[in-house]
Amino acid sequence: MTRNGDAITSETLEKGLRILDLYNGEVQGFTISEIARRLGVNKTSVYRFVNTYVKLGYLRRDEQTRLYKLGVRTMALAYSFLQRAELVELVKPLVDEVHKEHDLHVDVGIVHGDAIYLIYRRESKDTLAFRHFTAGSGLYYLATGKAAMAFFEPDDLKALVDRLVLEPKTAKTITDKKLLLKDLADIRKKGYSVNREEFVPGLIAMGAPLFNLRSSAVVGGVSFDASTTRYSIPEFEQQYSALLVELAKKLSAVVSNV
Repeated sequence: MTRNGDAITSETLEKGLRILDLYNGEVQGFTISEIARRLGVNKTSVYRFVNTYVKLGYLRRDEQTRLYKLGVRTMALAYSFLQRAELVELVKPLVDEVHKEHDLHVDVGIVHGDAIYLIYRRESKDTLAFRHFTAGSGLYYLATGKAAMAFFEPDDLKALVDRLVLEPKTAKTITDKKLLLKDLADIRKKGYSVNREEFVPGLIAMGAPLFNLRSSAVVGGVSFDASTTRYSIPEFEQQYSALLVELAKKLSAVVSNV
């Protein structure tokens, strides 16, 4: 154990839980070697952690691919959280109202560490066929993530960008750090981000930041997504950017009370 002020933490438990953090919805499974490489932990330790998770039902081993994938117990835990979490109950009516009136795809995500985690989603008819972000997705290629990043404190933003590895998700993903910083500066001026098919081809989005109004710290983002067959980016911005910013303000008010 390590002691940090009054807090007592377990380094062993932390290492084990970092394995589950790898399962972000974009990668379906890993080998023992892949997990060890990504976390910088020796394979023997990873093997023990993974087999414990398999025994308890948090992971499962695919006998054909030999990949370790999320188990039923992890998915049940996530579903239970999303169904009962106080935060979800607060954002749900606001999102549902916008979705019902405008048939918009709406995502709400909360930032933790270098990733953004989906807490609530309403899909529209034109986005059902697309892959969307779920848990622990990168900030730089999502409308919600870029909207949040743009309002980080300057030192925090610099540290984040310095350690990011900008891997392309599509041909339009921003992979140059100077261009990313310029995009974030533009977002800060406008108050919302635009995603130009940077995560999934054919899917555009706008995102606005969510703040804790008590501390003024950015805590997440909300986005509207649409198919390029339904809107061009200028049309999407003109029609819905003001609505998005207004929804972000309402959501910030409710998340500040949690």
